[in-house]
Amino acid sequence: MLYSEYLKKQRKCPFCNLFKEEIFASNNSADLILSRAPYTKNHMLVVPKKHKRFMWQLTPKEKRNIDKLVMRAIDLLHKKHKNVSMLYKEGIKKEVGKSISHMHFHIIPDMQISFVDANLNERKFYSEEDYLKRIEKLKQELK
Repeated sequence: MLYSEYLKKQRKCPFCNLFKEEIFASNNSADLILSRAPYTKNHMLVVPKKHKRFMWQLTPKEKRNIDKLVMRAIDLLHKKHKNVSMLYKEGIKKEVGKSISHMHFHIIPDMQISFVDANLNERKFYSEEDYLKRIEKLKQELK
C-alpha cells in the first residue's frame, strides 16, 4: 500500500496506538520503532508516548529520555550501517504538509540527501556576500 493511501484511511494517531511487538526499545517517555513508511531500509523512529506536536511541549525529563532512545537507535543502526542521519518532525500536518501531527525523530541509515534540496533540486551554495545578507535578514526576522 502506498503511504499516501494509508494516511487517507487513518482516523487516529498511529504513534499513540503502538503494539508491544513493534517496539525495539522503550522508556517512560518514548518508544523506538521501525518506520512503516521508510525512507531507507532499517529506518527507525523515536516517538514520545504522550501525544505532543512540538518540542517545547516536552518536559526536561521527557527530552532526556528521548535523547537516550535516539542514541540507542544510532548505536543499533551503526552495527549494520556506516552512515546514519537524523530528522526531526513536528507541527500540525495540514499547515506544513506533515503526514502525522505527533512529533517524532527519524533515525535513517544510508540516506543520500547531500546534493538536493527539499524539492529534489540541486542545492545552491551561497557566495560570501549572499550568505552574510541571509544571516542578517534571518536575525532581523527572528527578533
